[in-house]
Amino acid sequence: MRLALALVTLLLAALSAGALSAGAQAPPIRIGFASAMSGPAAITGEGVRWGATLAVEEINARGGIMGHKIEASFADNKAQPGEAVSAVRKLADVDQVDVIIGQTHSGACLGAMPVVKEIGVPMVIEACSHPKIRELSGKGGNEWTFRVALDDEIMAYTFARYMARNGVKTSSVLAMNNDFGRGAAGAYEAAFKKAGITLVSTEFFDPGQPDYRPVLTRLKRANPETILAVILASDGAPFMRQFRELGLTQRIFSRGSLASAEFLHQVRDNPKVGDGVVEASYWVTGLDPDWDRKWTERYKVPPRIHGSLAAITLKWAVVPAIEIALKKHGKADRQTIRAALKEVDVKDSPLGPIKFDDNHQAWINMILLEMRDGQLRILEKLQTSPALLN
Repeated sequence: MRLALALVTLLLAALSAGALSAGAQAPPIRIGFASAMSGPAAITGEGVRWGATLAVEEINARGGIMGHKIEASFADNKAQPGEAVSAVRKLADVDQVDVIIGQTHSGACLGAMPVVKEIGVPMVIEACSHPKIRELSGKGGNEWTFRVALDDEIMAYTFARYMARNGVKTSSVLAMNNDFGRGAAGAYEAAFKKAGITLVSTEFFDPGQPDYRPVLTRLKRANPETILAVILASDGAPFMRQFRELGLTQRIFSRGSLASAEFLHQVRDNPKVGDGVVEASYWVTGLDPDWDRKWTERYKVPPRIHGSLAAITLKWAVVPAIEIALKKHGKADRQTIRAALKEVDVKDSPLGPIKFDDNHQAWINMILLEMRDGQLRILEKLQTSPALLN
């Protein structure tokens, strides 16, 4: 009798433990997003917060990642290297994130890279375009950093060849006076030389400045055939208005977010002010119409490039890596996510293929956009590869 009671007790205990186990929730995956949430570039951080929030809600509504819900944390790098160090430490030490997506701005990325290596937390870069990031990542020494976005060297060599094929002989460069702009200016100087385009002059401007007339006057005096502008939509709106007011007629090629829905929204009183601009990019509205619709319904403005890139990086690079880590190791911590990122092989994201090479660089598509009659249109989608740099 006592044996029977003992067996019943054991059976009840096992059933109770099984019920508790079945009802237990898988631990969350903590993902940090770092960008400029304040300062002159705060519009980029606002977009990242919006895009990340929307993407995390989408994933969690589907049950998360193999039963694990995502918890998102945000940190402000103010687009500055020193602040990026603080942002990484806040996400890693306070919020205890398993992986970071960011930092949007090249200077912030370069500032954050030694810290993520020191702490040992993977960082997947969604937008920073300085060429040194590729040189320093992976076999370059930092095994903790990966980048989805194309850098300025890759973009410059591809874009300069396109410009030369279209008859461009001379050009000036106008660039933001920060790591993004200076890195791009150096890349285009080398790319123009290789493509047979004469660089007439290089001008820099401070992001957020309201008056572009002095620099436009210098460009008018230099009289290049074209202008390569490294500029974001927020600066591009006053720049293009003043460009037209001063009567400049050069054709504008751009890198940043000048030819974008965000720019057109800012100049909606005169949407044709940007007509003729051709931009090299890797994201544009229309690549994912469902995303565009959800963003516009939620935020009542067109999708922003940096927020959309943060969401794509989450959904098409970080989530696949977490799935690989869970399947192979039964857990998704910093070490297993870093290892799994090397195995990510997405054939067809909105940006094209995402697979990281030995420098942890993904070779996504480059898209050529044109503004015409106040509208955006895709001119070409160009595949990229390491061969471009040879």
